[in-house]
Amino acid sequence: MAGLGTPGEGYGSGRMRAGPSIRTVAVAAALVAAPLLSACGDLSRDELSRGVESLSALAAQGELVAGGVADDATRSTYARVMAKTLGGEAEHEAEKLADATPSPEVRRQRDAAVLLAGEIADLYSELQTFPGDERRGALVQRRMREAKEEADGIIARLTGESP
Repeated sequence: MAGLGTPGEGYGSGRMRAGPSIRTVAVAAALVAAPLLSACGDLSRDELSRGVESLSALAAQGELVAGGVADDATRSTYARVMAKTLGGEAEHEAEKLADATPSPEVRRQRDAAVLLAGEIADLYSELQTFPGDERRGALVQRRMREAKEEADGIIARLTGESP
């Protein structure tokens, strides 16, 4: 292990190397560079479509959780945990899409997807904050349904299929 001594020395030898090993530095550099390099290049139509499909699924799940809140059929703890988990996924998708460099032909759809991902994350935040409020649950349920329809519309434009 780096910094624990040279090969063959035990933990109790008292002699330690002055700094991290070359392998440790190389691994750390690779870990730092990987996200930066993965964001390079154009976001393709297919990659964007997969990201928006994830948003559609997240909105559908949000509609179900919000429906449980609206109908007072879901425990507050469950709604709060699900909202936190799924909201985190929506935020992560927004970050991934925002960090990607879109190809010129999908820039408008990418921008719409980033805004939609942020809206979905905000809706989950509302459920997380008010997991026992039936009125808010019904409102979030309706807005999640609309968000899913919007995601499906973006997918249709990306794939050339009718919505």
